[in-house]
Amino acid sequence: MGVDANHPDLGLSAWLPSAEKSHFKQEVADAAPKTNPKGGNWKPGDAPSQVLEWAVQALAKAGTLSVIGVYPQTARFFPIGMAMNKNLTLTMGNCPHRKYLPMLVEMVRTGAIVPTEVVKEEVEPMQSVVEAYKAFNKRMPGWIKVELKPAAVHA
Repeated sequence: MGVDANHPDLGLSAWLPSAEKSHFKQEVADAAPKTNPKGGNWKPGDAPSQVLEWAVQALAKAGTLSVIGVYPQTARFFPIGMAMNKNLTLTMGNCPHRKYLPMLVEMVRTGAIVPTEVVKEEVEPMQSVVEAYKAFNKRMPGWIKVELKPAAVHA
């Protein structure tokens, strides 16, 4: 979900009426006019609001839709009429990290979760921080999270 969401290329969902294609094209132009800001490799998807439409369609009446993802302030498309007619409850926002941090620290302390199970394949020294984030940003295999290990201080 978010401004980098893409329309499916295969299957029954791949077909789009030309009006909908035009709508998504205008939506991307409005929400993310720059493809590679500051020389990065990020580019917007070709159907940012499609997943929102599908989520609202999939919910039962009086259901709850929780929206996660990254949307810029310029994003303007949401199927409000469809959501209203189904009497949906909407929750959305950026992750409230501070709310979850104490609980997560306690879970790590007690062994309920083991962070090394998420960071398995690639570990880089601090000198490689830029290269590590470039590999992560390119979604290269093995890059789920970036772990940086400061060098040991020798006295």
